[in-house]
Amino acid sequence: MSLSDEQVKQVARLARIKLRARDVAQMTIHLGVVLEYMSQLNALDTDNVEPTMHVIPLTMPLREDQVWPSLPVEEALKNAPNPQNNMFGVPRIMDGGDA
Repeated sequence: MSLSDEQVKQVARLARIKLRARDVAQMTIHLGVVLEYMSQLNALDTDNVEPTMHVIPLTMPLREDQVWPSLPVEEALKNAPNPQNNMFGVPRIMDGGDA
């Protein structure tokens, strides 16, 4: 499947990948190969195949929940660079504008 340079640039933008102009042609080829392979997979008859997460059956060993004492606030914050009011101080990422 062939892709245009503009489609590759759009995919890179959506994926938040900074793609240099000199790499667009190479990525166009690579993504085209991936999409061609996916189209081959789409041609397979999977009507009688049950959806799976793994090709072999797996079980997750779980333990019983246990109640443990929480870490004291002072201990949790002792290495924090900017503790504020018994919490981790972090840089503001949103302004207080019209939300």
